Amino acid sequence: MKTLSFELRKEQRCEIIFGKNIDVVSPESIFVMDSGLNNLMPKKSGDVHVLPGGEHVKSIDRVFELYQLFRTKGQSRVVALGGGAIIDLAGYSAFSHSQIEEFYAVPSTSLSQTLLPLHGKFYINFEFKKDMLAIYGLPDKIYIDPGLSYSRFLERGNCELMPFLFIAYSYDEHAFRYLERLFGSSEKLSIDAWSDIIWIVIKLYSERVNDSPGVIGMRFANILESAFRLKLDFLNALAFGVVFEIWLGKIFGVVKGEENLLGLLRKFWSRQWPLRLDFSSINEYLSQIKKLELEIPCFGNAFHEKINAEDFFSLLKDHGKELESLL
Repeated sequence: MKTLSFELRKEQRCEIIFGKNIDVVSPESIFVMDSGLNNLMPKKSGDVHVLPGGEHVKSIDRVFELYQLFRTKGQSRVVALGGGAIIDLAGYSAFSHSQIEEFYAVPSTSLSQTLLPLHGKFYINFEFKKDMLAIYGLPDKIYIDPGLSYSRFLERGNCELMPFLFIAYSYDEHAFRYLERLFGSSEKLSIDAWSDIIWIVIKLYSERVNDSPGVIGMRFANILESAFRLKLDFLNALAFGVVFEIWLGKIFGVVKGEENLLGLLRKFWSRQWPLRLDFSSINEYLSQIKKLELEIPCFGNAFHEKINAEDFFSLLKDHGKELESLL
C-alpha cells in the first residue's frame, strides 16, 4: 500500500491510496458504481446503486436520481467506483447536496486512474454539450487499485496505454521517453509493470496539476464530444484531440517529439474506433462557439492562443492534408 497527500492550492487536501484489492464497500457509505463492473463486486453488496458508464450518464436527470438516493439512504459519505463519467456525476451530486460530508473516488480505468479528479471541479453535461455545468470540490480520498484498470487493459487492448503517454508527453520528456522505450517492446506488460507505470504517472500528474497546463488533446476532445452529441467514447475523443492539437502545434511550431507520440498512437489505436470524423458536425459546432481557446502542452511548456472559428477554418483549408496524414 502506498499513499500520497495532495494539496489543491494549499486550501484542500486529498489522500491518494494506492494498492491491490482495496475494499471500499461499507454500510456507512452510499455506493455508486459503473454497471460494467458488476462482476467485480462481492455478492454482499446488494445496496450498490448501479449506473451505466459513459458521457451520457453525466446528466441533470441522473443528478436528481442521486439526490433521491441520498435522501433515501441517509448516510453522509458517497463512494463512486467507475470511470471518469461516473466519478464526475457522483462528485457533482455529492458536492451540491448539503447532506453529503465526504466523497471518495475509486477510478477503474487507465484514464481515470491517472487523470485524477484533482483540479477542484466536477462536471456534468447539459443539452448534449460536454461539461457545461460545474461545481467546486475535491475528493477526500481517492483509492487506486491497478488491478481494476489492468483487467480493462487485458479486455480492450493497447488503447488503454494511451493516457500514460498523453500525460507524460504533456509534462515530462524523460517520463515520455521511458514509456516510449517500454511500450516499444513486444513483451506483454505484467500486472506489476502496469502498477509501476500507473504509480509513476500518478506522481507526475499530482505534482504538476496545480501549476501546469492540462493534458494534450483535452481541450479538443471536449469540443469533439459536444460536436458529436456525446456519442464518442471519451478515450477515442481524446486520441482524436491529440491529433488535432499536434497538427495545430506543428503549424505554430510549439511541439517537439510529436512523431514519436503519433507513432505510438497509431500503433495503439483501437479497432473499435473510427479512423475519420464527419467534419460537417465539427464545422457546425465551431461555427456556434465562434472562438477556440487553444492550450497545447508539450514537456511542461504550453502554448496558449485564442483563435476565431474563421481562422481555424482557414487553417483547415490551407493545412487540411497535413491533418489527414497524421492518422
